[in-house]
Amino acid sequence: MAVEWSQGAGAVHPAPGWPRALTAMAVALTALLVAFFPTFTSMVETWQRSETFAHGFLIVPIVAFLVFRLRHELASLQPRPCLLAVIPLVLITLMWVMGELVDVISVRQFAAVLMVPTLVWLVLGSEITRRLQFPLAYLLFAVPFGEFMVEPMMIWTADFTVAAIRLTGVPVYRDGLYFDLPTGRWSVVAACSGVRYLIASVALGTLFAYLMYRSWTRRLIFVAIAILVPIVANWLRAYGIVMIGHLSDMRLAAGVDHLLYGWVFFGVVILLMFLIGALWREDHLSTGQNSGDKTPGTGVAEPAPRTGRLVTATALALLLTVSGPLYAGWMNHRDLGEVQGLGSGPLLVEGWQAASEADAEPWTPGYRNARASRGGLVVQEEAGHAVGLHIDYYRAQHRHGNMVGWANTLAGRHRDDWRQHSGGRTAVPGIDRQGDRVLLSGPDGRRVVAWRWYWVGGRLTTSGHEVKAREALSRLLGGRDDAALVVLYADYRNDPAEAEAALAQYAAQALPQALRLLDGVAGP
Repeated sequence: MAVEWSQGAGAVHPAPGWPRALTAMAVALTALLVAFFPTFTSMVETWQRSETFAHGFLIVPIVAFLVFRLRHELASLQPRPCLLAVIPLVLITLMWVMGELVDVISVRQFAAVLMVPTLVWLVLGSEITRRLQFPLAYLLFAVPFGEFMVEPMMIWTADFTVAAIRLTGVPVYRDGLYFDLPTGRWSVVAACSGVRYLIASVALGTLFAYLMYRSWTRRLIFVAIAILVPIVANWLRAYGIVMIGHLSDMRLAAGVDHLLYGWVFFGVVILLMFLIGALWREDHLSTGQNSGDKTPGTGVAEPAPRTGRLVTATALALLLTVSGPLYAGWMNHRDLGEVQGLGSGPLLVEGWQAASEADAEPWTPGYRNARASRGGLVVQEEAGHAVGLHIDYYRAQHRHGNMVGWANTLAGRHRDDWRQHSGGRTAVPGIDRQGDRVLLSGPDGRRVVAWRWYWVGGRLTTSGHEVKAREALSRLLGGRDDAALVVLYADYRNDPAEAEAALAQYAAQALPQALRLLDGVAGP
């Protein structure tokens, strides 16, 4: 049976290798969908529950449309499997396995999506993959990624809003993400960060740039504009809503209607951005690679590749696709053992003794799911400021819960009575890694200064990405994912410096001892 692709009143006859290549491609993609079904399902579930990523439902139809536009160019090309694609396919499979072993959902999702263009390269070849490079790359917008920007964008929005209000001449008092005006109190919450506007704008702007422009310079400029415009627009939106509420004595824009105002404002801004961008459109220009409206010239048909090469490519695609989930499943069923040897109570060093209950109430970090914990307050023997050390030890995190993740902060996502503010960095003599310095405010006016490190692989770090990378590599090679949270802390009244002098003295002795303790718990 002859395969024909319609083109208006006529038809396009694909190169002779297409029927077998499409069958092999369908087999490979079906295997990918089945093997990584939980990963793809997790993406769809996020699209369903989060308005920020609801555009994910449109990505696959958009990609299908983009491929359809290129059908005439593709028809004249001969599919030629490229076995060189096995190398990136192996690396992406390992990337997925590492994400699975340390339970990083975004890594798993990116890896699963990246396997699609890699399988296309393996089965259909380099030339066809080059023609499909944008549609295949656009699939990455299906991954629900970007929530890490929520917190910094909340801070940026609060910074701009408060500064603009003060320039307006309205008195305002700021406390973190909360600020008070004479007419009422406002706060910047996650929905006000503008992340959803930013993600939607970048996805739409990238598609618009590809369809409307032929010059890569114009495309990149428009994408940059699509990044900057929603950020600035969200700042103006937040400022406008606060001022509307203030000037109306909190009768307008103080409830759910301010979200409606925000979306209307965002819609108008994005529409204007597209209308202005269309003034420099180049979609009427024809370039052999980008236009889907021209039929490629006909020439001498190239012979179809040997069936054996296509069978080899398909077999490799199936083998590597299913190997990742099988290996990760086997590794996750291994018993990593119990945590022993951490001990209990405060860590005592020379010149320090356990604090009495009258000295202070021990504070605990808001981290959850630790397999073992140790902590308590100490004071200098000649009396002094009470300071504390808290250790949370994690193992088999894929089963019991992760140390590094959105849910774990020093203030605690599950606690409403504590708030934290970044306080910069701190250094301890004899320790080669600086720690994070965090200021916390809690109930009854209590204030705590905390120095935080993560321990993983026998060393300290403050990078969550380094923690996950070391955990993943260890588990990939058959080891454990042991990690620990190490926090030194002290209460203070007005200035944290009043407590940090004693904190530094204790840390210089206690941290080296804590590291030796953690090495002993980790074992061989």
